[in-house]
Order: sequence, then structure tokens, then C-alpha cells
Amino acid sequence: MNGHSSPRRGRTLKLYLVDGSPSGVITAELGISSVRAVVASRTALPELIRREEATRTGIYLLVGPDADVPGRQLVYVGEGDQVKTRLAAHDSDESKEFFTRAVLVVTKDENLTKAHGRYLESRIIAAIRNAGRATLVNGTRPPFKGLPEPEIADMERVLDEIEILLPVLGFDVLRPAGHDAVASVRRVEPAPDPATAAGSSEAAPIFIFTEAGTNAKAREAGDEFVVLAGSTAKSQEVPSCIDGLKRRRAQMVADGKLAQTEDPKFLRFVADTAFDTPSGAAGVIYGGNVSGPRYWRHETSSQTYGDWRKSRISEESES
Repeated sequence: MNGHSSPRRGRTLKLYLVDGSPSGVITAELGISSVRAVVASRTALPELIRREEATRTGIYLLVGPDADVPGRQLVYVGEGDQVKTRLAAHDSDESKEFFTRAVLVVTKDENLTKAHGRYLESRIIAAIRNAGRATLVNGTRPPFKGLPEPEIADMERVLDEIEILLPVLGFDVLRPAGHDAVASVRRVEPAPDPATAAGSSEAAPIFIFTEAGTNAKAREAGDEFVVLAGSTAKSQEVPSCIDGLKRRRAQMVADGKLAQTEDPKFLRFVADTAFDTPSGAAGVIYGGNVSGPRYWRHETSSQTYGDWRKSRISEESES
């Protein structure tokens, strides 16, 4: 890998809808690659289990919504010699009722062993914990270190393929806030600056939110709106704050993403934190529903985020 300053190269994604339906089993490969992913909704799980890929050694993720925290996902990571046996057991396991989709990852040359599967499982679990985008259902497990160095190198290349495939297929649970979907599992280089994570040669502008005494900064990174570490949020929600937002803020405190400051009126963002929208970020900071486009302002021009977006779109249309 030559660093994130080098030009991006395109990749070919091959998708195959097994029964012709987007709600059925889908296989996915990245051009010339050794990795194949097979995705299915829970209702289509029997069809996935019947496929030849499910008879191989591989790793899998079970993903579904977190009923207690709107907008957050639960995820379970597993491995198996014959993955179909594990998937069938999970489908009847009451503790796995949460999952609505499953993705199985195998190699096309069928050279994965049990040790390889355990290594990949361990690395993916660690990456999900580091990213903080989903709640892991897996129990505590120490890192797996039972592979010789050459095979670790091979599995790291497999991980490179997995970390590109999963977000494209709707399983974006490995990528830390503000980071690219590439190199989020294997950190052999410094993490990319959120200012340039979107692939732009220009620094992404910073926006500020200062309602009710808060002091928050954020910037766009890729397809997300990222509140920067050190930003402050209100400790107390407004009376009209909806229950879902209250639960989300409480979960962020429990996860260590928001911490109490010396001033009891405010919380502090411990790390860069990604949101789907500026309003989602503003709601967590303010402790109630608030319009992100109206209340986030450009740090240097004081232009609202909404007006800034309109001007950018207008410029692009004219050019």
C-alpha cells in the first residue's frame, strides 16, 4: 500500500442475484479476487445454507437493528469448518433473534483452514470494537495468534478484500468514524485525516455548533458528518427530547464516546464520532431535535451548513 496520497484506482464489483430478486441470496466478488461473499436476508437463509459456499470453511456476520438504540446495529461474528451447520444453529437460537441479514465470506480457492477462520474472526471482532459503529453480541475472546507469519500476511490480504466488500453490501461495521472504507482493519499506515478522507485534495471545511453554550466542531468525511473529538454537548436533554434520542445519548455515554467534563452542564466527545446527517449530530449535542442545516455554521464564513450546501451544488451545476 502506497498511502492515501496516491490516486485512487477503480475496482470492479460482480454481483449475482441468485434467484433474480434483490431480497434473495446475492453473491459478490471484487474483480480478480480470491474472496467471495454470499449475502441473504434471514428469510432467505435456507437458500444460503443450501449453497456450496456454505459447506466450506469461512467466516460470517449476523446483523440486525438494536431495538434499544435507534440507528444502531447488533452484530455477531463467527467462523466454522462447515458454516451451514453454525448458521442453522443460530437461526433457532433465541439469543440470535435480532439478526435480519447474514453475510458469509469464503475464498474461491477453498484454501481456508480452521486456524485461518479463527484468525479472521478475531481480527474482524477487534475492528468492529475499534470502529464503534455497532454493538457486538460476541462475548470476550482473546486475539488468536496461532498462525505463522507467512499465513498471517495471506490473511491480511483477505481482510483487505473483506473490508471493501462489506460496506458495499450494507455491512458498514468495520470503518472508524471519518475513515475510508479502505485500510480500516489493517493499520500498517497512519489513519487518514478526516479532512481528506472524502478523496478531495482540499481540506474539508469545519462547521461549528454553539447552541445553549455547547462548543462542537464537525466536518464532512466521505458520506458522513463527523463530530470531532473534544467537542462538547449538553448533559441535560430538553423536555421535548424523544425517547430514541435519549437512548442514543445514554448509549454513547455507556460506550465511552461521551464523557462528563469538569462543568456538569456539558459532556465531551472522547473521539471523532460519525453521524448520518448534520441534524443527527446536532440532536445529540443539543439534547433534542434541532435542524442541523440551520444551526451548524461554517467556521470561517459563518454561513449555515444548509446555505453552504446549496452554494456547492449550484457551483457544481454551473460547471
